[in-house]
Amino acid sequence: MTTTPRKPSLALVLLLVLFSTGASRADAVVRHSYVSIPVSSGGASWSVAAKLNYPLESANGAAVLIVHGSAGVDSRGALHAKSLNAAGFVTLEVDLWAARGWLGTSFGRPAGVPETLPDVFAALQFLVDLPGVDANRIGLVGFSWGGVVTMLSRGRAYLEKFSGGHEFAANVAFYPVCWLYNTVPGYELQDVIDTPLLILTGELDDYDTPTSCTQWRAGLAEPDRDKVEIVVFPGSYHGFDTAAERVVVTDPFSHQGQGGQVVMQANERSREQSDRLMVEFFSAKLESDDD
Repeated sequence: MTTTPRKPSLALVLLLVLFSTGASRADAVVRHSYVSIPVSSGGASWSVAAKLNYPLESANGAAVLIVHGSAGVDSRGALHAKSLNAAGFVTLEVDLWAARGWLGTSFGRPAGVPETLPDVFAALQFLVDLPGVDANRIGLVGFSWGGVVTMLSRGRAYLEKFSGGHEFAANVAFYPVCWLYNTVPGYELQDVIDTPLLILTGELDDYDTPTSCTQWRAGLAEPDRDKVEIVVFPGSYHGFDTAAERVVVTDPFSHQGQGGQVVMQANERSREQSDRLMVEFFSAKLESDDD
């Protein structure tokens, strides 16, 4: 449907623990921990840093992994983590760039999104091992680069190569550059698992057309199409959920691969609506069987 609007891993390194309190639901009591997660792939090993938020009074047993965009960790992760924590979700936001020394610009990032999938599945394993988290109720949300990660994490080929036997139970992809899939080599995404996916994108996104995501969905088998919901926010650019000032960047993947300038601009209404839709989606799809 398209609408408009167990034991913790021994490798865990606890760097800092903070406590924040508040009376309102939006300021739920949350423990903030900074952790290091070991990753290995292709004979190389490294560690990815992450921020773990754990609701102390309202945890519902589910968790959501948060993956940033090309600019690195920014206001979007904090915004959505706060809302998810208030709804009872444990959140883990990874920093894909720090371990590699990347600056987080369009031309300083890795050659392709699949290079960062080992980090994401290592983070999933961390959550699977985390006490108080149901291994079958872990979701993934990502923005732009992270949105592409979110999309690829449902592909059977990528799961077989990187997942280690685990998969995300539900996915939310913010403006995930839908024209890429099944067009650019390395981004094949026709054979997917049947987990629910919510795509949130903007009408004015400079990477895609307003119909790019629906065109990708149309190429899926009918049972797989039924698992995908798409919301296109009118009058909204790439990065509409940011709190940052308007910025214009150049990206060779923009304009359906023609390259050029990309406007990244906040839209307060779309930011609030997308945040609410994300929380509602995860609350429904990651609900406990006991609820």
